[in-house]
Amino acid sequence: MSAALLLAVVLAGPLDAAGIGRAVAAHRGRPVVLTLWATWCEPCVKEFPALAALARERKDVAFLSVSIDEPDDRKALEAFVAERRPPFPVYTRTPGPDQAFIDGVDREWSGVVPATLVYDREGRRVALLQGEHTRADIEKALARAKAERGAGS
Repeated sequence: MSAALLLAVVLAGPLDAAGIGRAVAAHRGRPVVLTLWATWCEPCVKEFPALAALARERKDVAFLSVSIDEPDDRKALEAFVAERRPPFPVYTRTPGPDQAFIDGVDREWSGVVPATLVYDREGRRVALLQGEHTRADIEKALARAKAERGAGS
């Protein structure tokens, strides 16, 4: 397989905030972990292997990843993803106003990365983890997502 074809397979394509909402909704029936990150963000790079390991182990959970890298950083992003081969799709943020994207994803998100949002099986956000967090933090949020399975709206 050529490197270009491999990278085309590795990067899932661009998403705007509405597209992120649709991607989360497409996994209704399963908890979803959404991570927003960038290659220039040291805590993001540090956290990435733990997310990938968790995704490999938790087949009952859908993992989505959105890079907020600028289009000029595409080669760095492609190299990062090709080297690490995450077991989840890596989307790129579509260009546009930062605040509109941030508010469109979640009005409580400050825009800081890394940001990890955890949704329950019904697509309700149960956790917003801003800044660097551990795998244990994400697992606690997933436990809340599972606990809210039978909860009312």
